Amino acid sequence: MKPALLLLSFLVASLFTTSCATFPKNQLPKVSATPASGAKKVSLTYSLKSGHDLTGSRTEGTAQQNGIYEKALVSAMEKSGRFSSVKSGKGGAVHLDVDMLNHGNGGLAFVSGFISGFSLFTIPGGGSDNYTLTANARTSSGRSREYRLDDGVTTVFWLPLIFAAPFANPQQVMPQVQENMFANLVPALEKDGLIPRN
Repeated sequence: MKPALLLLSFLVASLFTTSCATFPKNQLPKVSATPASGAKKVSLTYSLKSGHDLTGSRTEGTAQQNGIYEKALVSAMEKSGRFSSVKSGKGGAVHLDVDMLNHGNGGLAFVSGFISGFSLFTIPGGGSDNYTLTANARTSSGRSREYRLDDGVTTVFWLPLIFAAPFANPQQVMPQVQENMFANLVPALEKDGLIPRN
């Protein structure tokens, strides 16, 4: 009787735990969070929009989704130590028009997630969030450049990942990947002479 009770307890526990882990694709180099020193700081303004294309057609992002990406943008720019201010709007020495598109495989993720959940996560499932960041940068002197950066995450649903979930939580990994994408803009802006060299 005890093995049956143990199995039942395990099955019930699996219903209430998240057996998923999210892993970064690491398509971009990791940018150091150490602020630059010695470079002249300039003001940065930005406008941001987002969208998702998980089923074959783009849907514009909600205010909440835009807020998530905006938080990552502001955090990356402030941590770089290269800007005297980072504000939404216009009029900065450098202005960014940013579009973040999530074009993962939503249909496949839904189906495989359903099957995995229905099997109490004994059958693995998963999906990807693929991000494309497009940024048009302009300086107050009229120089401009367009950047396109791609990265993403893969989320896997599978019972053995219950042990990895605390270290690979989607709410932690996704913002880290997004912030690193924005952080990769800083060396590109410097290389192209849109911000002063460090």
